[in-house]
Amino acid sequence: MKVEIRRMAEADVAQVVAIENCWDYLSKWGKEGYLQVLGKPFLFCSLVAEVESSARTSPGEPKTLAGAAVLALMVDHGELCNLMVPPRYLGKRVGRQLLARCLEVARQRQLTRIFLEVRHSNQRAIRFYRRNGFEIVSRRGDYYRDPTEDAWVMEREASRDLSPTGASGVLKGMGALPR
Repeated sequence: MKVEIRRMAEADVAQVVAIENCWDYLSKWGKEGYLQVLGKPFLFCSLVAEVESSARTSPGEPKTLAGAAVLALMVDHGELCNLMVPPRYLGKRVGRQLLARCLEVARQRQLTRIFLEVRHSNQRAIRFYRRNGFEIVSRRGDYYRDPTEDAWVMEREASRDLSPTGASGVLKGMGALPR
């Protein structure tokens, strides 16, 4: 399966919301939330993982999205606001590729650390982030709603690659990010 990571576009929002809706426990941003993020490219880097769909009937049809990520670009660090993959693409390295590109963006912006919050009950995500260099650094009580739940705050250095053969290179259609 070939995956291409690129910047999220307004035309992707419906598929991104559909991915978000695959998971009951995710905080829902909805269409308006993603449109607001797309309107602030100086503050957010929004990415999608795109795969070629064998079900497409014409070359003009949109490709299928296999995941999305939103990285907030703070002064000296990044905050991974969202990284999600629909169930059918779990275990196929889509999340890892999205995370690798978020780290690449952070390095281009000379951000030193990446932070994120994850539900205490989301053991799959916690294992994923730990495998990819994140460590639990603190706890936020009652951080999530529907249902109410604490969050672990995790962090890692942005400068380290995920692996010697990690996803690298320039994001398609992006070139170097402005500073």
